Amino acid sequence: MANDYNTELVCKTNSQLLQKIDPRDIIKNRNSRFISCKNGVYYFTTRSGTMHENIVVLSMTYPMEVFIARYRDDDIYYDSEIQTIKYKSGKSKCTKIEPDYWYDISHIEKKIGKEPLEQLLKVAWRYIKRIDAMSDTPKTRKRTEQERKNKIKTSVAIIVENDDFKIEATKIGTSFVKFLGYVKEASAPRWQLIEKEKNLVVGKDQQDEKNDNELNDDDYIDLPL
Repeated sequence: MANDYNTELVCKTNSQLLQKIDPRDIIKNRNSRFISCKNGVYYFTTRSGTMHENIVVLSMTYPMEVFIARYRDDDIYYDSEIQTIKYKSGKSKCTKIEPDYWYDISHIEKKIGKEPLEQLLKVAWRYIKRIDAMSDTPKTRKRTEQERKNKIKTSVAIIVENDDFKIEATKIGTSFVKFLGYVKEASAPRWQLIEKEKNLVVGKDQQDEKNDNELNDDDYIDLPL
């Protein structure tokens, strides 16, 4: 089964350049499709591959400019990554690899409310990303690949609670986070699990989280030339 890859592309050295280029002139692969342009960012989707070769050609056409692309695989749940690639004069360099988190919290938010949930999630995500930052080294990544080959599965659970609510975040693999929510029963000092509705479908992130992950000008300030 072929995977769908999303590409977010900007020109770091000239924010107006892409808006002057017809996206059809960038696409060389018939499996690629232009989606939209937002705040100077071009969005593409590609069936069974990425826009890498297309952007190499683009950077050769404009050798004085620096292009930044972020690639994500939209069909992987447990080991999904976002790769940030820098292009200049036909050459490319990977500058960042980060997990592309998949999770579903809609049923929890419906029960306890957006603001209380955000307070708990803020703490949970801080620890999850701290663990990922500590683990993201060449030696660790090589060991993780060996574990996958041997079908060794690992997970890390983080529990955050206050007087009324509790969430348990279990990170499985590189990118999948399973959230459980609990409310404290009034009749007894014990936690009641928040059950999912049967017709709910787990999606990739929440829409507002994906908006937070979209590229903006601040994402490129610290990238090296």
